[in-house]
Amino acid sequence: MQALEKPRVQVGFTDEERSIGFGRMNIPNSYISKIPRFFTPALSAIPQTVMEIAKEIDELGGKAFLVGGSVRDMLLGKKPTKDLDIEVYGMEPGQIQEIVEKHGKVMDVGKSFGVLKYYDGTLEIDFSLPRKDSKIGQGHRGFAVDTDPFMDIKEAAGRRDFTINSMLYDPIDEVLIDCFNGLDDLKKGVLRVVDKKSFAEDPLRVMRGIQFIARFDLAVDLKSFSLMQKTVPSLAELPKERIQEEWKKLLLKAMKPSLGLKTMLDLGIIERYYPELLKLTETEQDYIWHPEGNVWVHTLLCMNAGAQIVHREHLRVREAFVIMLSILCHDLGKPETTIKKGDRISTPVHESVGEKPTRAFLNQIGTDNETKRKVIPLVKNHLAPFSFYEAEFQKGDKITDGAIRRLARRLYPATIYELTLVAEADYMGKGTRLHDQDKNFKSGAWLIKRSQELKVDRDKPENIIEGKDLIAMGFGPSKIFGRIIQTANQLRDEHEFTRNKILNLIKKHSSAKDALICLMQETEEE
Repeated sequence: MQALEKPRVQVGFTDEERSIGFGRMNIPNSYISKIPRFFTPALSAIPQTVMEIAKEIDELGGKAFLVGGSVRDMLLGKKPTKDLDIEVYGMEPGQIQEIVEKHGKVMDVGKSFGVLKYYDGTLEIDFSLPRKDSKIGQGHRGFAVDTDPFMDIKEAAGRRDFTINSMLYDPIDEVLIDCFNGLDDLKKGVLRVVDKKSFAEDPLRVMRGIQFIARFDLAVDLKSFSLMQKTVPSLAELPKERIQEEWKKLLLKAMKPSLGLKTMLDLGIIERYYPELLKLTETEQDYIWHPEGNVWVHTLLCMNAGAQIVHREHLRVREAFVIMLSILCHDLGKPETTIKKGDRISTPVHESVGEKPTRAFLNQIGTDNETKRKVIPLVKNHLAPFSFYEAEFQKGDKITDGAIRRLARRLYPATIYELTLVAEADYMGKGTRLHDQDKNFKSGAWLIKRSQELKVDRDKPENIIEGKDLIAMGFGPSKIFGRIIQTANQLRDEHEFTRNKILNLIKKHSSAKDALICLMQETEEE
């Protein structure tokens, strides 16, 4: 990298500059790089508000730098996100707040840590002072924060987790400040810890490193790997909510989640915290159906396929997380159901057996109940698209409308649409294509078409009758109504009863109780 010609020999601020509250920074040439031309499209997309605030700070003698992930991402050619971090040198918090408030709302959240949050309805920016974090107790809250607007820039950058996140970008002078060779590591695809001591004090950085590996296709240098490995036991100190956020980034932001999962296995995280996943590494599969290898290998391939699928479908975060978790857990029932007979292997009822280990895993990473209510039925029914298609086109068994409605009801609040995405990833995770006639995942397309015709592809089936129908026939409101409606649905879905046939049966009776008994008898007779 070509350095700037302007001579810079001093790090930090002089005593005189400290005394007046702000000053010009002098930074060694070795830390400064010009931005290569092919990075400029991303840099030119920096929001105008950021440029205006940075210019005002600069005019008053301070310096505002973009820091952290936004700099890393721009160097990878990605446009800045709506969430940005800016570190300000040479100015006191009150001065920064006065400037920022001219442009939008400033929230006090994080002010005690030297952070001001700016929000204008779309853009969110954290303005922070240079700081040092000192470990004084256990957990993610056990830190003392020491801010200093005149801190040495290398010392401030040294608190970052990895070198690729330690770079600063000056949007006014258009230069990169790189104290720890982060740009070189980014080019080479290396994940390297910045500071051994500070890294070990925050175990969440291990999980952050894992999702970076998967998102940016990085390799960990040996010393950093060893340090991450030693920090693994301390993950137990962290709240599940923080762990889940890193899982979410791994599963949703990486196009190759398998890289992160492999690293978790290598580091011993899976063995220590996720025994349900560890068992997959020890479970063989039938070579005819799964030439790719054991269940763990299959799951990794499925995860990569799932990442492509959720990206293709433009899913919202919550829905994409459900899909990726379902793919990760879909074969957790196999270790308990695997049967070897000669040189063949089968796993009967592994779908339903997968519920217990899936619940255990989801609890371990702290997923909410709404997520569990969707993931578990997707796991328990993930073979349905294959089995329905096979029955209809290979065995000659007609799949009725009722069978598809029942599937939609079993899945709810998950949907048949979501199920086909999980099943597609399962199919794609078999490595070598096994069935040339199903290259386009025909079973999923067929099931979607059938379910769309019945209007149950993205919801549960509508009731064939409602309470208002019963009231219209002269029945007074009753708790029995729910059971009547449920039984009517059963007659439609399992016995092909029409709405008129069901209503005619009910009309023959003067009480809701008698009507229910009549419908229940029909289910038994059919």
